[in-house]
Amino acid sequence: MVKFCVFYYGKPEDPAAFDKYYWDHHLPIVTRWPKIKRIVISKGQPDDDIYQIAELYFDSRAEMETALNSPERAAAAEDSKKFPRFNGEVNRRTFEVIDFVNA
Repeated sequence: MVKFCVFYYGKPEDPAAFDKYYWDHHLPIVTRWPKIKRIVISKGQPDDDIYQIAELYFDSRAEMETALNSPERAAAAEDSKKFPRFNGEVNRRTFEVIDFVNA
């Protein structure tokens, strides 16, 4: 399994407006990406330098690449330009996911 992570460093100018747009409009677009298995949003603490991390899970790197090169991903990228003002930086990273099960 792999995950594509989007790190939001900084803070929105209006957190309530940002969150409403993100959850009500942006995430429904992201759910249409092909091959996506799961989306997890981790929110930082008020004094953290990371506002949130979006984790998008896929069964394989090939399936993630399919999603990242899809028209649905292009639509999400275009939509991110419409977010309420975010003061900070947005970075993207890919990770291999390895489960540890303590038997």
